[in-house]
Amino acid sequence: MKRAAIAALLALAGNVLRAQTPSDIDGPAPVSVSSANYRETPTNTLLQMARKKNALNPAPRELAPLATPKHFVFVPGEIFPADLDYPTVCRILTTALASKNYLNAADPAGIIREPKKVTLVLRVNFGVTLWRNPVVRTEHLSWDEGLVGKIHDSRSLTHLGGDVIWGNRTGGNDDAFDAVIKNEGNTNSIGGGAPAGDSAPNGPVEGFAGDFDSTREFNLIVVDAFDYAELKAKGKAAQTLWTTFVASPVQRGQKFSKALAAMLRTAAPYWGETTPGLQIINDARAEVRIGEAVEVPDTPSAKR
Repeated sequence: MKRAAIAALLALAGNVLRAQTPSDIDGPAPVSVSSANYRETPTNTLLQMARKKNALNPAPRELAPLATPKHFVFVPGEIFPADLDYPTVCRILTTALASKNYLNAADPAGIIREPKKVTLVLRVNFGVTLWRNPVVRTEHLSWDEGLVGKIHDSRSLTHLGGDVIWGNRTGGNDDAFDAVIKNEGNTNSIGGGAPAGDSAPNGPVEGFAGDFDSTREFNLIVVDAFDYAELKAKGKAAQTLWTTFVASPVQRGQKFSKALAAMLRTAAPYWGETTPGLQIINDARAEVRIGEAVEVPDTPSAKR
C-alpha cells in the first residue's frame, strides 16, 4: 500500500465511524431481505442469484410453508443493543417462523419435550448496529465465522493492532476507504459496480436513494440455520444450511421493537429460501401496523 494511503488510514483510524442520519423517508421505512439456502441451491445458481440486481418493491412472494415441518432450537448469536432481550425476540421469532412451518421444539418454559424431532439449530443475531451491505455471504459459511465473519475480503482495511477499519459487508470508516480508493486511482464506487469478492454489493436500487450504500445504523435480525446432527459432530466446522438477513435503516427516535414487526412480516416468505439479489421493500408491506384503539370501560369497584 502506498505511503499516502497508510498515512490516511492512520489519520482516520481513531475517528468515530460515520453513521449517517436517516434522510427524509416518504412512507414506511425500507426493509431489506437477503436470503440463501446453501444446502438446496447449487453453487452456480447461488452465485448467479447473488449477483442479480437489487429490487425495489418486487412482486409479493407467496408464502409457501414447508410440506413437512422442521423442528428447531434457538441459540444466541451476535446480540447488539436493543430494547428487546433475547428471550423476547425468540418468542416473537417463533411465531414468525411457524408461518413457514419451522417449529420451535422448546415449549414456552424452554423444555424440549421431544428432542428426537430436533433437526435444526437456529442462531439468532439481532439488534441495532452500524452496517453497510445487509446481504448474506456466498462463501466462508462455517459456524465459527459468525455474523461479522473473519477477514477474507481483499478490500477490508485494518490498522495497527489488527482492528478492522472497513469491511465490504460490515462497512466501518467509509472516509478511510474513500481515501485509499482515491489514492490508488480506483474509480469504482463503494456503493455499486460489479461484484468483487464475497457478498459484494450489486449496485444501487433504481428509484431509491442512499440508504444501502454506506455505513449507517441498521435494525438487524439475521437467522443462520445449522443441521443439529452435523453441529454435534463437527462443532465449529459445521456448515450453514441457510441464512436469512433482514434489515431496516434506523429512523430518528425509532426503537428496535417498533421496527421488528414490519421486518418479520416482510421476511415471512423468505425464511430458508434463496433471493435474487437484495429485496428492498418500502410499500405497505413494510408498514408498522398499529391495532385500532379500543376503549376499555372502568371496572366497577367491588362492593364491600
